Amino acid sequence: MEKKLMIACIIVMVIATLTAYFAFSHLPSIELLSETDLSDPDLLTDTAALLYFSTTADQDKNRDGLSFAVFVDQNGNSKLWKMNGLELGTVFATKDTFFLSDRDHVYLADLNGTKTFTMPSKEHTGELTAYNDMDGLFYSVYNSGFTEDGGYASNIRLGNKDGFETIHIPHYLHMSGKANGNLLMVIGDETHISLQKMPLQKNVQLEEIVSLGPIGERVGLASILKEGDYYYLLIADTEKLTSDVYRIHEKTKEIKTFPLFGYKDIEDYIARIPYNLRNAATIHNGILYFVDGIGEVHAFNSKTGEVDIPFTLLGASQGQRKMSEQTYFKDGKLYFFRHHESSETHTIDTYDLRTGDLINELPVEGLDNMFDYVKQKKKHVSPYDFIVR
Repeated sequence: MEKKLMIACIIVMVIATLTAYFAFSHLPSIELLSETDLSDPDLLTDTAALLYFSTTADQDKNRDGLSFAVFVDQNGNSKLWKMNGLELGTVFATKDTFFLSDRDHVYLADLNGTKTFTMPSKEHTGELTAYNDMDGLFYSVYNSGFTEDGGYASNIRLGNKDGFETIHIPHYLHMSGKANGNLLMVIGDETHISLQKMPLQKNVQLEEIVSLGPIGERVGLASILKEGDYYYLLIADTEKLTSDVYRIHEKTKEIKTFPLFGYKDIEDYIARIPYNLRNAATIHNGILYFVDGIGEVHAFNSKTGEVDIPFTLLGASQGQRKMSEQTYFKDGKLYFFRHHESSETHTIDTYDLRTGDLINELPVEGLDNMFDYVKQKKKHVSPYDFIVR
């Protein structure tokens, strides 16, 4: 009897071993960049676009979330750098340096190598990243969460190759942006919000530009923009089902609002939430362009106040799969990273803002391995940032 029991136990162990072997041997192969690869001169030179994919914060409760920086070259070939998770994380690149970050690290890569900095505070929600030429420092902002005393903190990681430190803004950022070496933000509580600015420097010096009154049901739609003496805020009111452009004069503090468009109902509002608030709007030749979550490009003439829809992004998902899409404005062009449902492929489409013409369609190769790898980990990732160099 004991002999039979022993044989049965051995058989069970063998089956378990073989099952584990075949399970792990069938994990999809995924080629990842090393620290040496990340600082390779060819990668710095050839990268035409950068994408950032991550798990959501709720998938990182056990500290097993993951993210990828995707480096896309001129031919659409992609290479992957794997990190810990960071929902709404950002990527950033100067002419000679890549800046990347995750939950608890900052990575800087240039021709001198790749440096990894372990940060004392763990973040879960990214906001924006900027570089200040004046002091040569990177500034990465995070909506960090509630503090032990019941307050709120938004952390800023700042530094360069010599090291990074963290400073704190004791506010939740309803909206943010950057202009003229300043971090722009809308902060406050239910009774009073205001537009403020803070120089990108180590010493936190907030300066109120103008009061915006009670927040009500207002929600930001894009980054805060600035052109000349004017700040521009795109804000939706989910109670009135409207969206407006707030034009604020920096010196006179005059606030003027212009209707942008209305929503049919709350479902229409949800569908039109932009793919990425950081990259949803720009100002080019006096025209403010805003792309919503169903691919309609709205153009606001800052001189006349007129609004029209000069073109619509081809193949936009109409709000159903917007986590597979990203937009980016640069030099009079709108870049659209999109998923083709029929062929299960991805492309970066380029539009001319002036004419609305689709002038290029670049297939992006190499993402399938990333998605298969993540699926095997029983996770899912979404694109949260996109830049074109």
